[in-house]
Amino acid sequence: MKKSIIYLPVFVGLALALGFYLGTRQQPIDGYVAPIDNKEETYNAQLKLMRVLDLVSNQYVDSVDETKLVEKTIGQMLTSLDPHSVYLPYEANEREEEQLRGNFAGVGVKFMVLNDTLTVTNVIDGGPSAKAGVKNGDRIIEIDGENVASVNITTDKIMSLLKGEIRTDVILTIYRKGKTVKKKVTRGTIPIYSVTAAFMLRKNTGYIRLERFSETSYDEFKYAAQRLLQKGMKHLVFDLRGNGGGYLDIAHKISDEFLQANKMIVFTKDKIGDRDKYYATKNGILKHIELSILIDSESASASEIVAGAIQDNDRGTIYGRRSFGKGLVQSPIMLMDSSLVRITVARYYTPTGRCIQKPYTGKYNEYMMELYDRDQNGELFELDSSMYVDSLKFLTPGGKAVYGGGGITPDVFIPYDTTGFSTFYRALSYSRIFSEYSIKYLDQNRSKWAKGSLNDFLKNFTVSEGLYSSFIAYAKSKDVKASPSEINHSKERIKQRLKESIASNIWDDEGRLYINTRYDKDVKAVLKGE
Repeated sequence: MKKSIIYLPVFVGLALALGFYLGTRQQPIDGYVAPIDNKEETYNAQLKLMRVLDLVSNQYVDSVDETKLVEKTIGQMLTSLDPHSVYLPYEANEREEEQLRGNFAGVGVKFMVLNDTLTVTNVIDGGPSAKAGVKNGDRIIEIDGENVASVNITTDKIMSLLKGEIRTDVILTIYRKGKTVKKKVTRGTIPIYSVTAAFMLRKNTGYIRLERFSETSYDEFKYAAQRLLQKGMKHLVFDLRGNGGGYLDIAHKISDEFLQANKMIVFTKDKIGDRDKYYATKNGILKHIELSILIDSESASASEIVAGAIQDNDRGTIYGRRSFGKGLVQSPIMLMDSSLVRITVARYYTPTGRCIQKPYTGKYNEYMMELYDRDQNGELFELDSSMYVDSLKFLTPGGKAVYGGGGITPDVFIPYDTTGFSTFYRALSYSRIFSEYSIKYLDQNRSKWAKGSLNDFLKNFTVSEGLYSSFIAYAKSKDVKASPSEINHSKERIKQRLKESIASNIWDDEGRLYINTRYDKDVKAVLKGE
């Protein structure tokens, strides 16, 4: 980060202090601007800030982009308050709003730019492209007559061409198995699913993965739960790992599905101490289902509300590793240019009265790097009893001790699984090698596997020695190299990941997770505890 950015609040503070005395039209003498008497002029905070911006705009030695300067100042001003009050410029706000809204206007494909060609990795079921006959594995070479192949095109450019107003048409020129075809796709509302997987792990055990708490998450969750109940589910594994949160009311509604009437779910307190309390109702289809929730260090906010409500009411078992520790509630405020300020308006508390917000000293980077510190100090691999502070100890109705002050500590700690990890495997994971190779494999083998079921793929597909060797050779051709011992150390992990990736390119996230959960040690620990 540039020093000019780091010290901007200092600059603004000094400038504000000098603002009473500086004139806008004084001639400089040896670098000094003579003060003028402004004693009669009364300033408030807003006028001071406007005064400094005017000085910078009119008198600073170099030209200044006022818009960027203001946006940086707003962002750092909010960050100085707490780490979750943020400013989102229009572009970032639009992307985040799509995620929280749960949809956007487009054609309904996921894609990857492979060898400078737009490759369709997944066509959304029932979406505009699926209706038009676009298929997984298709190469899109033109969009509305504009060449998008072999022109070093960016993902942002592709998105701008594919997105548009609902009920408008876009012509896609597709290369498929040596032939070129044109497809007219009528843009529509494309769902961004937050429930990315829902299936049975065992005869009586269901699994639901929730990625975020968006506007559509409750309806998605309830629909998935109903399907699993019809299949005989008596125990639900609810996976909130990596879920950074979302809307509080959605967390309330999902928690209500599990808890008996009148059980508290969460309460909030604002700056003057006023409380909003959220209780369960008599409604809900999962009130008698055995419940296990998976969390990790990236489970935050609404995820922690659900986990805290279940834990504090002795309703289920929390598995995994300590959650992030975000106990602040933000209210979004739209500005005139469609940018957004999300400002903290309250703290939330679990039913026993815990505030699980982790400490913040005003150093944003240090706050976010705390997750890295957990890895370095061994917390991800062994339960750290030093975090249990008596002053933050609470008891559930059943007499179980729970703690506040920094996330939800699981009832059953599961060490982070690093089996087969190596520098080589990490390099593969951070690259696109798995996805690229899966697409190449499916170019020749898609019909063989896509015509069957996901369960058939689970049982019958194996990463043979020949396929594994071919993958390693491909990785080396992409300059991802390692010693034979390192490659051998990660062999089984690589095979598992490759199988997941191929399944993902046929059945999307559900395919990946259907395979992944069969190896996942967190899931295995839950099933072992049944």
